[in-house]
Amino acid sequence: MTEPEESLITDEHRAAIGVKSELAPFVLREEDVRRMRDMLGDKDPRYADGTGIAPPYVLSGLRSRPDRNIVPQVLPRGILTQLEWRFFKPLRIGSELKAVASVIDIRDRLGGRYGYSVLVMSQTEYLDEDGEVVAASIQTGTQFDPEMSRS
Repeated sequence: MTEPEESLITDEHRAAIGVKSELAPFVLREEDVRRMRDMLGDKDPRYADGTGIAPPYVLSGLRSRPDRNIVPQVLPRGILTQLEWRFFKPLRIGSELKAVASVIDIRDRLGGRYGYSVLVMSQTEYLDEDGEVVAASIQTGTQFDPEMSRS
């Protein structure tokens, strides 16, 4: 299959930009934080038992993320090609956070290993009980069709 001569991104795909997911509440449970710290062998005293502070990487281990259902699917396959985290406040064990996601950009990419591909950027914000952002991540996913990949 050859590369398309025009964008496969439709107005329907573009309409997803800026739409926020439903809030996904979760609690930073001490046993989950301890398990992840132990699994990684993290001995950093800032996150030791009794400090009440969770290491920032615990957010990456969440089982459910709100962003999975909001990203428009233009091409059949996709891979995570970039992930950036920002942290604004310490993550407190026992606190209830709410995650909200949105698509912030969608664009074509011409050429490269996969030939024509689509880049979709989404953002997930993690809010505390007061509604303030404590952390955020920006993900870029590259969607592609193996039939269009270059040899």
